[in-house]
Amino acid sequence: MACRESRRIDVGRGAALTSEAMDEAEAFVRELDLDQKAALRMRLLTEEVLEMLRSMLDSFSGLFWLEADERECRICIDGTAEVDLAAERDLLSASTDGKNVSVKGFTAKLTQFVRHHKEYLARLNALMNLSSGAFVDDYLYIGALQPRVDPSAVRWSMADYRQFLLDDETAAEQVAADRDELEKSILANLADDVKIGVKEDRVQITVTRKIREEKQKPKHRKCFGFCF
Repeated sequence: MACRESRRIDVGRGAALTSEAMDEAEAFVRELDLDQKAALRMRLLTEEVLEMLRSMLDSFSGLFWLEADERECRICIDGTAEVDLAAERDLLSASTDGKNVSVKGFTAKLTQFVRHHKEYLARLNALMNLSSGAFVDDYLYIGALQPRVDPSAVRWSMADYRQFLLDDETAAEQVAADRDELEKSILANLADDVKIGVKEDRVQITVTRKIREEKQKPKHRKCFGFCF
């Protein structure tokens, strides 16, 4: 099957625009001829992605669409965003320790990454613990950056993040906690991968779910006299 694509819907934070995006997603999924369970999972995944977008950004204007081929279906978002860091700093200054205590949970970490993308990447090499090779506050486990790397070239992938947590053989408390958060995340359980890229005020998010095993409905067997 050649790559198919839904209509591209202008989305923002408004409920009406979100509703239109959901309607388009449901229509597109029906065209894929998925079974009932697979179609429901795609609906839940779409709802989770749109909800994440609402919580992630103060203002967003861009395009939402779905695309699919024989192997997978992708939820795509591409647009411009505004992040009110001044208001966020006011909230932090009112906290008892001045730290962002909200970065708990998998989706919250994605929100933090998008909102503080430049600062996050700039800190990775500066905060490296040279004695152990560990990174301080690298909560998405991106690792060391090449010298003078362009932050816009960095794309975070949930598949890489998940693999890191699975491969880590240490008994680190934080790794264990992050693994537990991932296992409890609705988004992580429904999606095979989430890719996030940020460049200035442009945000691109692609959420992938494999449908190869789910796409085909069971075929009726031909009966030649007897069926078992």
